[in-house]
Amino acid sequence: MQRPYVAHLMEGRARLRHPALADADARETARVLLLDEAGVCEVRPGTESLLLIMDSGTDFAAVCLRLEEKIPGLLTPRAEAAAARRAERRARFAAAQGKGKGRKKESRGYGDMLGDVRLPGFLQALGKGNSKTKIMGVSPRKFEVRTMLGAGSLCLLSGLAGGKAL
Repeated sequence: MQRPYVAHLMEGRARLRHPALADADARETARVLLLDEAGVCEVRPGTESLLLIMDSGTDFAAVCLRLEEKIPGLLTPRAEAAAARRAERRARFAAAQGKGKGRKKESRGYGDMLGDVRLPGFLQALGKGNSKTKIMGVSPRKFEVRTMLGAGSLCLLSGLAGGKAL
C-alpha cells in the first residue's frame, strides 16, 4: 500500500510530500531522522516535501514506518492536514486583527488608485457610511468607473472638435 505522503518512488529516489512537512521544524526533524537511516544517502528539503536519494535495495517501507513513528502527522490524509493548516492560519490572522495588528485603516474615501480620495462635499450627503454605500443608487466602484468613462469621453470629444468650442 502506498503511503499518503509518498509523491513518487523509483529506484534510488523518493519524494515525500505532505502539509505536515510545511513546518520548517518538522521538515528538519524528518530530514535528520532520514539521514540516520541505513541506505539513505541524501535528503533534500523542498516546500512541503523532502527528496530522498537512497542506495539501491534500501527497504523503503521500513524507512517509512520509522518516520511515521516519529512524525505521526504524516498519517493524516493530505486534504485534512491542509484544511487544518488553513484553519490555523485563519485563526492566527483573526487573532492578529483583534489585537490591532494587520487591521485596515478605516477610510471614508472612495479612491483606490490615488490613495484615499474623499468624496466632494456636494456628494457626501449621497454617500455616507462605509464603502458599500451606494452613490446615486450605484456602487462606489461602478460610480468611479462611470466617472472615468465620462471624463475620457469628454477628452476624446474635445480632441475631435479641434479648435472649435464644444
